[in-house]
Amino acid sequence: MPETDYTFSHIETPAPGAKLPQGRHVVGGWVWPKTGAPLVDVRARVGERLFAGIHGFPRADLAAHFKTRRPWALAGFTIAVDFSPGPVELVLEALDIDGRWRSFQTISYQVEPANPPAFFDLPRGPLRWIDYGHGLRLLLEAAARRPEKSLAALASALADQLPYPRMLRDAPAPLLGFVDQPASICCNHFGRVPAFGHLFHPELRTTRILATADLQSWQPLAIHQPSPAQAAHYAQYPNAQACAFAGLVDVPAQLPNPVSLRIYVELEDGSLQLGPVVRSRLHTLEEEKSAGAAAPSSFASTQAAWEEALAARGMNVAREAELERYLAKLRAELASGARQRPARPAGPLVDTPARAGIQPPQRVLLATHGLSLQGAPRFLLDLGRAFAAAGTRLEVVSAEDGPLRAEFAALGAKVTLIDAGALMSAGDSGTARQALAALGQSVGWNTADVVIANSFTTFWAVHAAKAAARPALFYVHESTTPAAFYGTRASPAVVTLVEEAFALADIVSFTTAATRHYHLGYGRPERHRLTPGWIDVAALDQWLARQDRETLRRDLGVQPGEQLVCNIGTVSDRKGQHTFARAVDLLWRRYPELAGRTRFILLGGRDSPFDTMLAEALAELGRDNIIVHAETTDYLRYYLAADIFACSSYEESSPRVVLEAMACRAPIIASAVQGVPELVRADLEALLLPAGDTAAWCEGLARLLAAAETGRELAGRARARVEDKFSAGCVLPLHLGLAGAVAAGKF
Repeated sequence: MPETDYTFSHIETPAPGAKLPQGRHVVGGWVWPKTGAPLVDVRARVGERLFAGIHGFPRADLAAHFKTRRPWALAGFTIAVDFSPGPVELVLEALDIDGRWRSFQTISYQVEPANPPAFFDLPRGPLRWIDYGHGLRLLLEAAARRPEKSLAALASALADQLPYPRMLRDAPAPLLGFVDQPASICCNHFGRVPAFGHLFHPELRTTRILATADLQSWQPLAIHQPSPAQAAHYAQYPNAQACAFAGLVDVPAQLPNPVSLRIYVELEDGSLQLGPVVRSRLHTLEEEKSAGAAAPSSFASTQAAWEEALAARGMNVAREAELERYLAKLRAELASGARQRPARPAGPLVDTPARAGIQPPQRVLLATHGLSLQGAPRFLLDLGRAFAAAGTRLEVVSAEDGPLRAEFAALGAKVTLIDAGALMSAGDSGTARQALAALGQSVGWNTADVVIANSFTTFWAVHAAKAAARPALFYVHESTTPAAFYGTRASPAVVTLVEEAFALADIVSFTTAATRHYHLGYGRPERHRLTPGWIDVAALDQWLARQDRETLRRDLGVQPGEQLVCNIGTVSDRKGQHTFARAVDLLWRRYPELAGRTRFILLGGRDSPFDTMLAEALAELGRDNIIVHAETTDYLRYYLAADIFACSSYEESSPRVVLEAMACRAPIIASAVQGVPELVRADLEALLLPAGDTAAWCEGLARLLAAAETGRELAGRARARVEDKFSAGCVLPLHLGLAGAVAAGKF
């Protein structure tokens, strides 16, 4: 059995050293990791030529041999390789979970001339409308971001990254099916990609369809969904009546392009088969965010460059009706987009100054998208408390109810709920503006000295304030653009209104400079201000003095000798609990002793589709020490009880949870995204890691769990920094002064 320092492997066909006729052959065998960390993919190399493999065939024999925790080892592979006459040295390479290609066997063959050469066809076909269209959209966005680069160069680089053919493996007989998504180009949206299509057995009922991109763990997809097109096409098969599947699949950030998605089908007879395998060139949501947008006039030239790049590589395009509909939609989006490039480069973000002699407003209207326990509403609640303490009369307007309503009411605030549904569902500009005008009539906006709109989801409050001729202070917490944030959940007409709010507001305030970067393409950047977030360190210290840490740890189920890692934040894809859990699973595989004496709590569970998918993913991982706790108002005890605090988000501005962890002296491991490095600096106050990189997170957790002193040093410096830079005593007066200045028109 050939082995390396990290693998065992075996080539089953053709036998090493065999004589082969020239042409195409299938190299088949298996490869298994020594460390337990999964091998993600395989490929073959002959000289400079690369051949993509299909890795992950289930092998019961290898599961028994290597004593895996599952009945199947996803270890089998096949690679279609084209051999030219002469001696051939075939290098087999495996992609490890760290994202590195490493050789595991080198095989020699003698290839004899043959006429005709050995040949079998591979899944091919023209690019579909979705492949072509997603590529064109990405090229338009790249051209807007990189105006100094030629369209030809950008198009050529993108076409080189396009996996062609996309299908490495069709559904094997007797299975029938097709994978519609992911397309050849797809967004890795907060560490997940869509997987949907149809798949069925002509006779046997499907019990599960599973998918995986990393072979670490597969994820169940929703099955037996209605499939009218397939039912009509395969009328002779009853199983085709409801054979559609759909779901989202985790993809760690460290995996290189293209990524292979494998679909497995489990049948009623207990068998498990590898079904279709597709490849996709993934990009992150960051690539879809832009401070500017492509001009409508650039559409034709960009499309021409894309066509030329594809044609140069022999990639044909299916000219189907769906393509024309997609192109028409893309043109319409460009035509209706309100984003414009700044006329000149924006200056640096100005700090909000301390304002002597400026009094807080007497009447403030606070607008929020909701009254949940999330960070932005809690930011507004703390701001409301400061206003109330200064004698300001408060009114709160919210688009959703929630547990913070009672806390605002306790401040003496009048709380009004509005229905923004008609506005958010508007499909055109006229309908959207009509709905906006109706919201303006539902509240007494003109009685406020200043309207404070908290997050750009309350853009409607800025419009209403200006319609009532009142000053508006706009707090923006989103480290993304409105277009990227809303996606298909709001029409371009609604997104235009969001973007207009930046120009209407008297002042737009950001808590971090990184967040401002996403909003330079609209509004008035000269009226942007930096006003940091804060935490009431003194109040926290009073609470901490009354607590007993060991009692809190016992209450959370921590056993003697155990360590506790708390990942605190509303359970959602943006917060990254799904890839954090995969990092913990890797910790089990690489450092079982450390993982075995650690409890991992994910605080922030709700009743949402993502919570359901997370629960399914945790069940597949099978690690009993990863536990989800429901969101609660009694959350501070988790910081005090924790040995490590984790913030695994993909997108953040100035996360309150990080400030709270700093104040509570909890050692911090966090994603190095947007505003987080402005709060805690890498290796000074926190361990900062790439978002979604499960291998890096595994190693980071191991480092802090194995060296408590390192964590204590980071936590001590973080506590000093929060006292100096982000305590309520030094920051809240800036916010009150800013509101007073906006109300007085002195900005």
